[in-house]
Amino acid sequence: GYRRVFEEYMRVISQRYPDIRIEGENYLPQPIYRHIASFLSVFKLVLIGLIIVGKDPFAFFGMQAPSIWQWGQENKV
Repeated sequence: GYRRVFEEYMRVISQRYPDIRIEGENYLPQPIYRHIASFLSVFKLVLIGLIIVGKDPFAFFGMQAPSIWQWGQENKV
C-alpha cells in the first residue's frame, strides 16, 4: 500500500523537478520502542484470550476485578 503511493509520489515529483534525487526506505524505530510494541501486542492477545476463555487474572493476584473487566466478560462479542 504505502510503497505504491510513495513510488507514484516520487514519479510525479521527478517529472516536475528532474534535478531532485529522491530516496526512500522504511524507518526502523529504536529498539526500546520495538520491544514495547511487541510486548503490547502479546499482552493484548493474552488479554483477549483471557476474556474469551473467561479466566479472571485478578483473582490469581487476590484483587477485585475492575468494572471494565466485568463489562468485558459480560459483552464478549
